[in-house]
Amino acid sequence: MKRNTDTSYRTIPGRNIGKRRTGILVPEAENALNSLKNRVAEDLGIDFTIEDKGSYTAKDCGKVGGEMVRRIIEQVKYDMIRASNRYQ
Repeated sequence: MKRNTDTSYRTIPGRNIGKRRTGILVPEAENALNSLKNRVAEDLGIDFTIEDKGSYTAKDCGKVGGEMVRRIIEQVKYDMIRASNRYQ
């Protein structure tokens, strides 16, 4: 039996496997996400208005991103609770 030594992987057409997607999936949400990012950074005492984006530390960016995710999840939970109460 011949062994397959090919190291390429099959991919689903139109889908990037193994590559990180950093783009915004809903372009209409870009302004809202930037606003949230700036509010979170301000709350954490980090100045995200600097033009030189390379001056931010990974730790600061991680803090802002993590807090953004927490706030978005909280908002979604709140919205789900409100929606479920409407239908009861």
